[in-house]
Amino acid sequence: MNARRRLRGAWALTVLLTIGTLGAARADSGEDDRIRQRVEARLVGQVNVHIESFGIQVQEGIVHLTGFVDSVGEKNRADRVVGGIVGVRGIRNDLQIRASDQSELSITQEVSRRLDSRTRFRKTPVQVTVSGTEVTLSGAVERALDRLDAEEIAAEVPGVTKVINSLQVRSEGSVTPEVIRSRVTSILTNPLTFGVIRNLQVAVEQGTVTLSGTAARESDRLQAERLTLGVPGVVGVINLITLG
Repeated sequence: MNARRRLRGAWALTVLLTIGTLGAARADSGEDDRIRQRVEARLVGQVNVHIESFGIQVQEGIVHLTGFVDSVGEKNRADRVVGGIVGVRGIRNDLQIRASDQSELSITQEVSRRLDSRTRFRKTPVQVTVSGTEVTLSGAVERALDRLDAEEIAAEVPGVTKVINSLQVRSEGSVTPEVIRSRVTSILTNPLTFGVIRNLQVAVEQGTVTLSGTAARESDRLQAERLTLGVPGVVGVINLITLG
């Protein structure tokens, strides 16, 4: 009798565990569907992202993107847009860049034109060379953020598949590590300017800042990096901030 009771109890427990597992799976599936709908709505509404044969799959918060875009800049922008969506835990970006009939000369001219439209790059001209569909930037800029912005501008040109950023930062070595660390920490911990990274740690060595801590969204992680690049004396960022 006791053996039969134990068997019935074990069977009942198994049923309950199975029901609980199925319920959790359905809940995860429902959340993944909601994330997919958010991703679709946000990307379709982006006037500067032109995706053909668009595909979105979401599993346990990880978003998988497929399709074709005009440039590596559009591919990167899709990453940033999706990274800012609530519930997204990671991105697998398999967007491909459409083949372009743009010549090396026309790509060079367009990248140069877009850079020259910004006052800061007219003051400090950036040298642009193109091989196939790959763009190389060289020269010197005032801030690490200018270096990043120049790369993003070049990446937006249709047909560009890669940007090699060889720009140097003029302010390298002009600000002490202690001052850089203090300024970065002040900006990233101030709730009026940012203040969303938990357990933030900032280390500086020869102008390169290493960030660690935890962010709720990928967009917060990337924004922390961008804000740091805007601090005078910073020449680069190693972003070790994790999501959680």
